[in-house]
Amino acid sequence: MALIILPALFVAMLLLAVRSPQTALLAALCLASYTGVDVDVGLRVTGYQLVMAPLIIVMALRLAHPGFSARPLATGALFLAFALYAVANSAFQIAGLPDAAIANSALRGPQARAVIQIMLFVFALAPIILVPMLFTRAEDVQRLGRVWLWSAAVLALIGWAQLVIWYGTGTNPLPIGRINQLLGGAADYSREGRFDFEGFGIYRMNSLANEPRNMGQVMALAMIVLQAQMLTVRHVRGGRLILLWLFFAVSLLATYSTAGLAVWIIGTATLLPALLLLRVPVQRSAGQIMAALAALATPVLLGLALALSAGIPVFDLIAERTIARLEGTGGVEDFDLAISAWLAANPDRLWLGGGLGNAHLFATPYLDPEFAAYAEGQVFSAKTMVLRLVSELGLVGTALFAGFALSRVFAARGPRHLWPMVPPATPLALAMLAVLAATSQINTEATFMLGAMVLLAGLQPARTPVPARAQPA
Repeated sequence: MALIILPALFVAMLLLAVRSPQTALLAALCLASYTGVDVDVGLRVTGYQLVMAPLIIVMALRLAHPGFSARPLATGALFLAFALYAVANSAFQIAGLPDAAIANSALRGPQARAVIQIMLFVFALAPIILVPMLFTRAEDVQRLGRVWLWSAAVLALIGWAQLVIWYGTGTNPLPIGRINQLLGGAADYSREGRFDFEGFGIYRMNSLANEPRNMGQVMALAMIVLQAQMLTVRHVRGGRLILLWLFFAVSLLATYSTAGLAVWIIGTATLLPALLLLRVPVQRSAGQIMAALAALATPVLLGLALALSAGIPVFDLIAERTIARLEGTGGVEDFDLAISAWLAANPDRLWLGGGLGNAHLFATPYLDPEFAAYAEGQVFSAKTMVLRLVSELGLVGTALFAGFALSRVFAARGPRHLWPMVPPATPLALAMLAVLAATSQINTEATFMLGAMVLLAGLQPARTPVPARAQPA
């Protein structure tokens, strides 16, 4: 079925990209966090990729047309250096990749997959180019933010519908891999996010974000976006934003995701220093901030009291999902442990890494026996973005990316005439980069944010013609 539906959808998205490239890019942004909308056809294809690929083709053809002139983009020299280094470094390492038996598809073999990963890397950078190419005003950054927030809200609504049906019928309508299963994907990886705790069956919301941890991180990121807006925008409907923030917060709790909680803590802790560093004025007094915190804490405390009165061991559950897990692995993820062990045993790899998407080929022998039962023979990568960059592109590639990203944020801070239009944009970008360092799950959302920074960095104030000075008679 996938071989029929995917080409039809590709053609439809191609027509949309030709007719309205901006709408196609916004559609791709809406699907950026819907990582569970995917199908395995030998390689994993997501809904986001299905929308973005035709748009890239259309824009590439337009750029190649002699009559088309694109305005210069303020990507900076480090962006080109990073992209060229990543491609060249990975291409040079293809011939020396170790042989490995990878399950499910020949396309996941070492050499074939390495070539595909280079193409996907260029694909992944597309929003950094397309956002400033298709949008030209500072107000468009606000538009992008609103579109993404609405898509996150819809994702949460779908998640709550999932839980209502699941608890009501005992059947999960959206197990992980459901879309792939419906489309007849090559690999069946359907599973459920649930666990039992002291006689309670706990169901974890995953919606269409693939895994509960992915869902939790999307909800946490939405909370951080709202926090940035509440702190920096003078005239804002605080009550509505607080209700929306609470909706995302409760949705985060429904995922039982410690990774989502970590994302929120990192982003929140980074936001205020980012405001100070970028000299973005906080538009809320200390009293207003305390009142907002009280408004946010009241329903949380009431819910906690109701749960405890109903006999639900909330604190024991929190300890099980946090302290017990930290004691087990120190907070380091399964794949990250193996990749870290590989780098520790081969320090020469720290400089250039193993090439794009190749870490699993080297790290598989270092898998803990507990994790090897399900990870051996599979493709995997680091879950923290810093470790992923170091393992694939080395310290050189990591430094180039960090230099590019930070330079665009500070360049976007330059045009002072834009500050009133997009006050939360640059501090939010710094907070997102801090979150990105800790998780690779939001890399697509982060590339859209970097595209917005490139857009803002390239905008210049309108010049008012200066009247000629009158000449003396």
